[in-house]
Amino acid sequence: MRLILIILTLIIFCMPANAEVIRVSLDDAVQLTLRNNLDLQAKRKELGIANADIKIANRLQNPQIQSNILIGEVRLGNSSQVGAMLPVETFKRGVRKKAAIAKKKAIENQIRQYEHELKIKVMKAYFNVLYYKSVVSIMNERKTLFENMSNVAKSKSQSLSNYKIDMLQSDIRYKKQLIELNRAKADLISAQFNLNKVINLAATENMYDTQEASLFSKELTILDIEIPTYDIIEAIALKYSHSIRIADNNIESLNQEYILAKRQRIPNLMVGGGFAWQGKYEGRGDNWPGAFVGGGFDLPVLYTFRPDIDKAQITLEKAKMDKVSFENKLKITLKQNYNNFKYSKENMNYYKEILEESDEILKMSAERYKSGQTSLINLMWVENGHQEILNEYLTAMDLYYGVYLDMMHNMGHDVLLEEEIFE
Repeated sequence: MRLILIILTLIIFCMPANAEVIRVSLDDAVQLTLRNNLDLQAKRKELGIANADIKIANRLQNPQIQSNILIGEVRLGNSSQVGAMLPVETFKRGVRKKAAIAKKKAIENQIRQYEHELKIKVMKAYFNVLYYKSVVSIMNERKTLFENMSNVAKSKSQSLSNYKIDMLQSDIRYKKQLIELNRAKADLISAQFNLNKVINLAATENMYDTQEASLFSKELTILDIEIPTYDIIEAIALKYSHSIRIADNNIESLNQEYILAKRQRIPNLMVGGGFAWQGKYEGRGDNWPGAFVGGGFDLPVLYTFRPDIDKAQITLEKAKMDKVSFENKLKITLKQNYNNFKYSKENMNYYKEILEESDEILKMSAERYKSGQTSLINLMWVENGHQEILNEYLTAMDLYYGVYLDMMHNMGHDVLLEEEIFE
């Protein structure tokens, strides 16, 4: 217990002196993250790199300065030359640019996927804070109960045969509950720090916390989830899945690279020209000025680019097969998510009803113990059973929300989507 108190003290003193706790709703936390998250801002820089890659792919070849200066008697009757040659790619630059554009579209979808995954991380971190707030709330209620039990045990007549045993047992249980409460508080602080780490803003002087007090709050709405039918969920996933869109972009890029590989066989041209002159002949005092034009092309004879073409074709075919495989697995996974969600929601509702009944039993047992109608051991058994139900209820809520987030991850879109998009 002492160690836990020291840890809590260090955490509190390590926080900035001017830190302000700002309570935000889940929607506000998500929007704050999407606007200002440092990792996301760095990820968006990749668009600038992609734009530069398009310009690089669309580049023209630089000209080459060439010269042929003759020295000595050989210059008599032969011309010297200074000029420029310009390499000209044939039917390649446009294809290379299209491949770069497709890669940029893939990066755009990767950024959208990153935003979507970041939103899910915020939602999970936000839920975890509420989860541990709920645990702390339960532990506080148990602390009050065990404190009352200890006081009742001490207030009973010392002449009773079980007086000292009841007093010691209740006192031990109360002190153990204080330890469990401190552990729950440490877990809560850790979850709150994790939420701020996920939000990840440049300004760190403020701490963001959940608007709701716990998962038992009456104003809590994040668990009010009504999903559409499976057919609509599958349609949303096939339309909005970022992984599928990225696969389409990669296939388009690989297709352009396949075309480019085949066009490597088309010879590139070299065109140029420049100034030429011929040295003096005996008896003639002036040089003979002039000009020259030239051209050339490379021949894919020694290397026909067949390995490049085969590699590009196989890579393209593999990408298409990977996409089909992913879509098949996605449909199966979504069916698993759908059924898991349906049953976890049903179980959560059952636990809610059971919890109300268990809470009533615990209150009745506590009153019976105060009036001497039941023993301390029986009350502890009832309380332990109630605690198990509370833990199972929290676990059921965690599973329910986790399945929802898994479904949202696999769909590439929020489950709660307007139906107008399918019209």
